[in-house]
Amino acid sequence: MSIGKINEFKVHSDDWNLYVERLEQYFVVNKIPADMQVLTLITDKSKSKTFSQIAEIMQKHLQPKPSPLTERYKLRNRKQMDGESIAEYVSVLKKMSIGCEFGEGLEDSLRDQLVCGVRSEAIRQRLFAEEKLGFAKAYTFSMSLEAAERNAAVVEGQDVV
Repeated sequence: MSIGKINEFKVHSDDWNLYVERLEQYFVVNKIPADMQVLTLITDKSKSKTFSQIAEIMQKHLQPKPSPLTERYKLRNRKQMDGESIAEYVSVLKKMSIGCEFGEGLEDSLRDQLVCGVRSEAIRQRLFAEEKLGFAKAYTFSMSLEAAERNAAVVEGQDVV
């Protein structure tokens, strides 16, 4: 008698990687030998492939690696949102840049998007005026400018956005 139950994979609602993890745990708990694991997945020539090979084929089919060009497009169109701090914006940009495959150009790309996507026109103009502006300098400088804007708004009795 087997321990636990594995439901069939639902293409439109299940996450393939999580499904494979559940299958692997099921195999371990129930001591299912490698040659029997393949029978849980139905594919052409399944007997000539291991479970891991089939799982990888399915992963590539069901959750393909996103195109770096698509990921760069998304990054380039991401602007700082109302109520989003510079720190939050940069955090999102860094996360979005993972699939962009910028390589050595990562720092320049992050700097460019920070400058172009920052909500405050005053901060953008100050960043444009800086010479030899790297990402680290652009980030710290824009954080300082944002804090100065926030402090000035408090002193003037305005609502901070």
